[in-house]
Amino acid sequence: VAAHLVSEQWVMPEGRHLLLIAGAGLFLIFGHFFIFMAYRVGPTSAVAPFYYCFTVWAVISGLLVFGQFPNALAVCGILLVMASGLVIVSLDERKRRLAMVA
Repeated sequence: VAAHLVSEQWVMPEGRHLLLIAGAGLFLIFGHFFIFMAYRVGPTSAVAPFYYCFTVWAVISGLLVFGQFPNALAVCGILLVMASGLVIVSLDERKRRLAMVA
């Protein structure tokens, strides 16, 4: 799978690119930290939909910073993962509401 990487030449990133990579890493660290803290204080069914914001922000930052938009297959995969996660969360919420009524 990674055999195509053997023929590629290493190019040292420019200072601007290194700053972008460092900034992306910092935002990722803080984003994960706050999601984990939210899981500690809130119910999973309330916090889980916000976890999918990482995917949305990854697409937006890829578009704005690098000028890349995911291809059709990637968009289908992103939508499938997000839809399945939101369906699971909504079913969990529905089950929780029904348990409260009973």
